[in-house]
Amino acid sequence: MSLVICVLTTWFVIIILSLIPKKLSELDMLFLYFVNTIFELSIFTVLHVNLKWIVVNHSVEKSIADLVLRLIMIPLVFIVTSNILLYSWKFLKWIIVIAMILSFILMQGLLERLGVITTHHWNVVYNFLMFSSYAIFSRIMAWVIVNVDRKEVKKV
Repeated sequence: MSLVICVLTTWFVIIILSLIPKKLSELDMLFLYFVNTIFELSIFTVLHVNLKWIVVNHSVEKSIADLVLRLIMIPLVFIVTSNILLYSWKFLKWIIVIAMILSFILMQGLLERLGVITTHHWNVVYNFLMFSSYAIFSRIMAWVIVNVDRKEVKKV
């Protein structure tokens, strides 16, 4: 059941990504996806392996459900977040981003309830800080990608 819920939420995120108007090109979003995946897996590895604050269930279904979230859904959500933060809206973009971060907190609680992960020494504030740092990192990387000089270097 946990795998079904994780795959459905991932498909929901993919549908949202396909529906929103994008400020980034496909190549920019692909690069941002890989950078977000590396960043998220690095943080998760530190919390899981080094600090042992998060323990992943070792059953096949629940491990695959966690991998679907870590490798697909979370980086895609932060691509959506980066695209939304590039809009010129004043307050609406921040409301949407905060709603996305709060939905991650709910998703973390659902993962604990389904038995996919177990968290030790963890609370809602840590969750909010972790996903806020993901959003900030993704936005900074989107800014770097958009503002990098793409002019061709002429050979003399």
